[in-house]
Amino acid sequence: MNYEIVSLNVGQPQLHQFGGQEIHTGFVKRPTTEVCYLTMTGFCEDGQADLKNHGGEEKALLMYAEDHYTYWESLYKLNFTYPSFGENITVKGLTEKDLYIGDIFQLGEAFIQVSQPRQPCYKIAAYHQIRNIPAEVTRTGFSGYYFRVLKEGKASSRDKLIKVEESESRVTPYDIFDCLFHQRENKEKMKQYVDISTLSANVKSTFKKRLMKLG
Repeated sequence: MNYEIVSLNVGQPQLHQFGGQEIHTGFVKRPTTEVCYLTMTGFCEDGQADLKNHGGEEKALLMYAEDHYTYWESLYKLNFTYPSFGENITVKGLTEKDLYIGDIFQLGEAFIQVSQPRQPCYKIAAYHQIRNIPAEVTRTGFSGYYFRVLKEGKASSRDKLIKVEESESRVTPYDIFDCLFHQRENKEKMKQYVDISTLSANVKSTFKKRLMKLG
């Protein structure tokens, strides 16, 4: 299946003023029509300031569904422009429930694989100056999701996102997100999820630690 790239977005970490608070972040990105090069750790034209919680090979590319934008605009009565959620790719018709951990897609010359859901960050609230938006992201699961890069290459907003291989996991980023935040003591689900070979190591580690505590 092919999906439309609504916007390709990049930005290097910079100091930004959000409501009087100064934050060094790569969250603020801008749409580009230029051809960008996607490496194992993300677009060359992009970057993250907090490398402990963002970026790296398992979170090389962040995607967010354009379908959610109408919800946020209706909820807050504001105009949300791309990329309001710090995403590299704004995609049409592909929400957290519409793909599986381990699915492989072609993006221009590159091949990418779904690795985990994005977990809400305080910078979303700082950027929009909406205090409760991380809690609303958590409630809805409209979080976005990350990819690892299997093959580097050039990509642009004119490319289609093409699914080339569907995972046998049948576990969506939404399922993982729901277990992380809403089913924190569901041992059966966590045991199932830690066995998914294509789920990112940091999420597996979270589930393993919880399982040890639960006994």
